[in-house]
Amino acid sequence: MNPIHRAGPLLFATLLLSACQWPWQDKADKGVINLTGTVDAREVALAFQVNGRLLSLHADEGDAVKIDQPVAELDPTDYQLILQRAKAEAESARMALAALQAGTRPQELRVAEAAVARARSELQFADAELKRITEMMPQQLASQEQLDQAQLRHHVAVSAQEQARHTLELLREGPRREDIERARADLAARQAALASAQRMLDYSHLTSPVNGVISLRLVEAGQVVNAGQAVLRVTELTTPWVRAYLRESDLPHVKVGEAAEVHVDGLPGKTFHGRLSFIAPDAEFTPKTVETRELRVDLVYLVKIEIDNTEGLLKVGMPADVTFGH
Repeated sequence: MNPIHRAGPLLFATLLLSACQWPWQDKADKGVINLTGTVDAREVALAFQVNGRLLSLHADEGDAVKIDQPVAELDPTDYQLILQRAKAEAESARMALAALQAGTRPQELRVAEAAVARARSELQFADAELKRITEMMPQQLASQEQLDQAQLRHHVAVSAQEQARHTLELLREGPRREDIERARADLAARQAALASAQRMLDYSHLTSPVNGVISLRLVEAGQVVNAGQAVLRVTELTTPWVRAYLRESDLPHVKVGEAAEVHVDGLPGKTFHGRLSFIAPDAEFTPKTVETRELRVDLVYLVKIEIDNTEGLLKVGMPADVTFGH
């Protein structure tokens, strides 16, 4: 047989195989990488920072909420009473400090000066009486008992005058610096307690920290909740992402920040623009329900593709197709 005729079937098979490449081989040649994943989003658990009885819920499952929007409220009665007490104690400490800083009043000084004058007069009288009785003793015109009593009254008058004089000196000097500093520290402690009570009252109001949708209600109005116990869950749908897995062989062809196109089955013809935001540092085996051993042993990397979802069309759990290098 002619060698050319013998080579005919082989040549035909070669041409057929070269023309019938697998789809992913053709895309790889064009620098296109396709991934399949699922839409996911951040979920925030909302909880009070204090204990209390849940007074009301201002949002329910399915409601859209914005940042700082009130979503729940505790009964504030107990915290209002704590705040009132803290205000009264802070005001008392402030007035005590003001009194020390103002110093001695003129009326107090005049009272102390009068006490000194009275003590001086009583001492002069006791001194004169003691002198008179002492002079009468040689003529036996006074008894020893009278002399002893006169001496005692003289000593008492001396002590009273010293006490009155020291009291006047203290009032003239005013409060000690240490007393003022102690009063100032007490006022600072009361003011801190007041601020803490105000924050406790503020914590009885729960607001949303993100824009999103209430995905789950975990408590009911009237229930007593603990600090840190989740009350609601909010799903942040404005910036969802697609969770997908990248083959090890495709890893060198993509990088963080690379643009991507995303399509979902529920919105045919709609293209979402995304960005590769995360590539796992560690490889893992092909996840999910892969039955063949050939695919099960393939190494893949978890990746996240952030998507702009300002219109709110994407929902958590939607299957999505991601294309790089389009």
